[in-house]
Amino acid sequence: WEGGVRKGERLSQTSAKVQFLDDTDPFNSTNFPEPTRPPLFTFREDLPLINQIAGVHRLLKAPHKPDDCALQLSHSGSYLDLESTLAEQRDELEGFQEDRGRGKKHSIILRTQLSVRVHACIEKLYNSTGRELRRALFSLKQIFQDDKDLVHEFVVAEGLTCLIKVGAEADQNYQNYILRALGQIMLYVDGMNGLISHSETVQWLYSLVGSKFRLVVKTSLKLLLVFVEYTESNAALLIQAVNAVETKRGTKLWWNIVEILEEKDGVDSELLVFAMTLINKTLAGLPDQDSYYDMVDCLEDQGLEAIALRHLGRKGTDLDLVEQFNIYEMTLRHEDGDDETQPPPSGRKDRRRASLGGTSERRGLERRRSRRHSLQNSRDHTSAPASPKSPHAQSSRFLSAGGQRVEDISERCDRREQNRGKRTERSSGTSLGPQARTRSPTPEVSTSAPPSPPDEPRTEKEPPAERDGTNERAAAPPEEDSGPETAETQEQLKAPERGPNEGADVDEAEDVDVELEEQSEMVQQTGRDVEDSVLKMMPPPPPFMVPVPPPSPQLSREETPLFQKKKKTIRLFWSEVRLVDWQCKSHKFCKETLWSKLEPINLDTSKLELLFETKSKELSKAAVDGKRSEIIVLDSKRSNAINIGLTVLPPPRTIKTAILNFDEYALNKEGIEKILTMIPTEEEKQKIQEAQLMNPDVPLGSAEQFLLTLSSITELSARLQLWAFRMDYELVEKEVAEPLQDLKEGMDQLEKNKTLKCILTTLLAIGNFLNGSNAKGFQLTYLEKVPEVKDTVHKQSLLHHACSIVVEKFPESTDLYSEIGAITRLAKVDFDQLQDSLAQMERRCKASWDHLKVIAKHEMKPALKQKMSDFLKDCAERIIILKIVHRRILNRFHAFLLFLGHPIYAVREVSIHRFSKILSEFALEYRTTRERVLQQKQKRANHRERNKTRGKMITDVRELQLPHMLLSTNPPTAALSVIWLKHGHGGLQHDISTLPLHSHV
Repeated sequence: WEGGVRKGERLSQTSAKVQFLDDTDPFNSTNFPEPTRPPLFTFREDLPLINQIAGVHRLLKAPHKPDDCALQLSHSGSYLDLESTLAEQRDELEGFQEDRGRGKKHSIILRTQLSVRVHACIEKLYNSTGRELRRALFSLKQIFQDDKDLVHEFVVAEGLTCLIKVGAEADQNYQNYILRALGQIMLYVDGMNGLISHSETVQWLYSLVGSKFRLVVKTSLKLLLVFVEYTESNAALLIQAVNAVETKRGTKLWWNIVEILEEKDGVDSELLVFAMTLINKTLAGLPDQDSYYDMVDCLEDQGLEAIALRHLGRKGTDLDLVEQFNIYEMTLRHEDGDDETQPPPSGRKDRRRASLGGTSERRGLERRRSRRHSLQNSRDHTSAPASPKSPHAQSSRFLSAGGQRVEDISERCDRREQNRGKRTERSSGTSLGPQARTRSPTPEVSTSAPPSPPDEPRTEKEPPAERDGTNERAAAPPEEDSGPETAETQEQLKAPERGPNEGADVDEAEDVDVELEEQSEMVQQTGRDVEDSVLKMMPPPPPFMVPVPPPSPQLSREETPLFQKKKKTIRLFWSEVRLVDWQCKSHKFCKETLWSKLEPINLDTSKLELLFETKSKELSKAAVDGKRSEIIVLDSKRSNAINIGLTVLPPPRTIKTAILNFDEYALNKEGIEKILTMIPTEEEKQKIQEAQLMNPDVPLGSAEQFLLTLSSITELSARLQLWAFRMDYELVEKEVAEPLQDLKEGMDQLEKNKTLKCILTTLLAIGNFLNGSNAKGFQLTYLEKVPEVKDTVHKQSLLHHACSIVVEKFPESTDLYSEIGAITRLAKVDFDQLQDSLAQMERRCKASWDHLKVIAKHEMKPALKQKMSDFLKDCAERIIILKIVHRRILNRFHAFLLFLGHPIYAVREVSIHRFSKILSEFALEYRTTRERVLQQKQKRANHRERNKTRGKMITDVRELQLPHMLLSTNPPTAALSVIWLKHGHGGLQHDISTLPLHSHV
């Protein structure tokens, strides 16, 4: 052996430099690993790293807790999986052995686990105040910046909720630090995804937009801009957050943004640009008409148009702000259907699709438009075209980004009037009369958007306003000339399809026809292109192929093997199912076997061949001798105790998973208590790991292997104690709650029991006579002495005489013992111990919270964590209720003692256990005495009845009352029979005639 490796045998090992990073306090850690001259550590590639990390910890003498350690690669910053071996993580080690320069090599760094550091951060943020909290918040951004993997763990551990709670109660400086940290989190994809799934953070950011401090407002707007620009779907999430915040405050949507644009808190051009940019970015991310126009109409109701005109009419307005207002206006015009307005360069080129969920009346040529557009159209219908001197025509114009004027809405309306007039002149000579136009009006503009009918497919970029016309023209044969007749013919074809209730705005319908006519040529060309593309995209028909029957699963024994192996592999000694010999083909349920229904799969045979190759090894001397060689480290007593305990536990391979998942089906309460006695010490763990490294080819003993498995479970003691509390809680709660219920019922039983009152009044009367006093009562503690007082004549107890009197005076009384069952049960309960159990429940519950916090620092499933957290919350509430019930019932018991006549000063000194025991034993003695008294009374009654006939002759007429017998059913026969039995066959002593017989005798 050399260095724990057998000569001639090659073991897979990796030597690497190791260092540690002291980050036990995340807010006071350094970025420089220690020591500067790292030592070498040899890792076994076939052992899980969790079994080797203790050796690294001892070598470096690191300040970390062994259960909190993790291994990080210095060249990539990635963390190694401790549950896996190095051989299973070769991809992570790629480039690790390369030199860093000047002969320096990379190292493996021992540091605190991510989850442990995150929980330390969160705990410090919750529990810190003042200067310490300020320092922690200021360092948070740098902590996230130093370790990119920390953000994901922070989001998973509900760190965002922590930041919101801390920020809601902090001042502006603390809020700025939190916003800096949030900005760093949002730079990572994991952080942004966490923000997307945590709507409370977005709501908090929007609520800060209404802050009085400009730096807080500016930072919040920047973060909201980053959030909206990340993906289009975030625009809808922002609107939901805005809706939640404004609804809670009872204000209109986007009130905070409009307040900024109105400059009520002073002029700040940068804030204005950010606010207007946020509006434009949010509108750009809305995919459908309804959501877009809902937001636009809400802003217009709050006077956004007037705000924009005021800013644009002011000299020296920031050009970026002018650009954002122009983007808003150009997008709105383009969306309202103004063909002459080009969409903004940075916005979407096509109009939004119609929203789903509209009625069939909305489908067709109609599109939803903004409220400003609808109001403008109503003015056009009710008044003449605006003159140049009218206020509408002289309204201010928007400035473009280059300083040029943009057309006002009024000019667009004038142009629509001119187009409508040209359309009327062009259609006046056709065959379609005004009556036909009147019968088929287009629907009015409403506030909800029409849905897309499922039978009218359209491309994503196709404007909803052109959908119907496009489909009709694409289906029609192409024509060279498309004049006025074409439009009129289409008008006639569409007229019957329109219902009478679809609307009455004829001018609007003509306006839409103008748009359709201008785009007719383009639509026809699109239809031809669509037909060509559809024909090209259609796949050719598949060639005719004769179906090949599936291969028969039945293989003969003489067939060649399915796989050709280059190396000899191990064999699986199973019992083969031979389908050829299947005898149940005619059976109703067994015509086929399970194996005949399985589909074959493709295997990586080269990998299997490499993994399961048989390697010939030299047989050790122990194997030749037939003895099993294994590593034994523990002493025989400890090893035997563990092996005996393993007989009542599930297989050791399943115990680790059961403990990590709190699987109560795999481990019961007795198993948990047994494992608690088997927890390995640090010394045992170290000895086992060292022995395994020194003898890598010798297996561990069963006890040693089990302890090594237990040592690989992080926070084993905390997990087992938490689990034990969960399993014990219901039983312990029952042991506390039931005696309290019995005490309550026992007091009611004693207060209402009539037999007890009869006994007490009898004893009081006897005592007053014997004492020659006139006492009103006595303490019930005297009841235990009643059976001991005896009379001087018959030596009968006072209880016997009292019981006799009660039975005689109160025949309806009972045995008392059967009516006070609750008091009998209380006699077996030690209430001092019950109070200790209640206090212990509270201590264990608090300790379980600490255990859960410790366990949650390591990897724990969120569902399991939530389940355990809910359980502990419920336990805490029930323990609080139990303490209240315990206190109230004790107070009621003290009041009950006062009711029984105990003095006030002695009430609290009376033990419930002793009080119940006295009453229970007295009731039992009374029941026994009562049964004896009743037996004696019955014996005396039976004796009296026996004495009536004892030694009497049946011929004693006076005793037998013979005249009554003679008056029975057959008097002559009865009388004669008696006389005959008395005198036999001799003469009669008395004359029969002297008997008072009836006359017929």
